[in-house]
Amino acid sequence: MTDTPVDLCQFIVALLEGPPRQITLATADLTDEQLSYQPTADSNSIAWLVWHLSRWRDYVSAAICGEPQIWVSAGWAQRYGLPHERTGLGDTPAQVAAFRVERAALFGYMDAAHAATVARVTSLTPAQLVHLTSYLPGESRPAWRALVGVCSDSLQHAGQIAYLRGMVSGYGWRRTAGLG
Repeated sequence: MTDTPVDLCQFIVALLEGPPRQITLATADLTDEQLSYQPTADSNSIAWLVWHLSRWRDYVSAAICGEPQIWVSAGWAQRYGLPHERTGLGDTPAQVAAFRVERAALFGYMDAAHAATVARVTSLTPAQLVHLTSYLPGESRPAWRALVGVCSDSLQHAGQIAYLRGMVSGYGWRRTAGLG
């Protein structure tokens, strides 16, 4: 055991690391049809959840750092054919049902948004962590609280993706994916 305290940014990055790994394992061998599966007309699909989780990480971490979102700056919005301001927050069931994107773009953006988010969080100063930032429409939070929300949402959506994976491929998928 060490007496060295853990830096808050390191702790946040550690929380951010798990969901992309879990999502990669849960989606590795799914078909495009399975990625788009919705158990009911007003449920989210795996593909939509992957995009929304990635989009929200990019949106919040960019706002905290005062950087452009890679959604716009790296051309992802254009590749997806979606508006620059869309994050998935408040999407209607019709928008979720209509969501379709090539697998390479879906997981390319997930990887790029994750890398950008980790780089941004790693570089945050203590002053930036307590600075108020826009989070939800009309709501500001200290940056560290916004990042707690991002971590919580990421874990929640990764769990939803794992649940949907079980629905589309049945019992035992975790063993075959190496998750025990």
